[in-house]
Amino acid sequence: MSNSSEFYSNFKNQILLSINTCMPCKVLSYNEDSRTAKIQPLFMVKEMNRAPEKLSVVNDVPVMFERVKIKNNTAISVSIPNSDHTQITFNEPVELEPSINAGDTVLVVFAQRSIDDAVEGNLVYPGASRLFDVHDAIIVGLL
Repeated sequence: MSNSSEFYSNFKNQILLSINTCMPCKVLSYNEDSRTAKIQPLFMVKEMNRAPEKLSVVNDVPVMFERVKIKNNTAISVSIPNSDHTQITFNEPVELEPSINAGDTVLVVFAQRSIDDAVEGNLVYPGASRLFDVHDAIIVGLL
């Protein structure tokens, strides 16, 4: 391989290694009211001639949740200990709250641009200062 080919190959690999797409993370704490967590990414980074280092802790990571509508207000059967009720009917959409605890391992995705203002549902022009950054993490589920 020529020196220029090797340079460009290494250059490409360095760029690709800087792009965060998704990774497992450990939940350090979870705020149920704001649906945000403090997480520790579990992948380490390593530079040439250096020991591997952990990524920094990420604060205020939003946790994905779901809002579902039970089709046609159909009754569903559930098992409720010590109760005579075995069917529940939902007339309104139901939010499925995340149940996350410190110590859980979660899968986190990283937005392609800054989510700082977009999480409020507003149109934003995020600029190009942050691309696939660990600070634009979103927890999508437990592992």
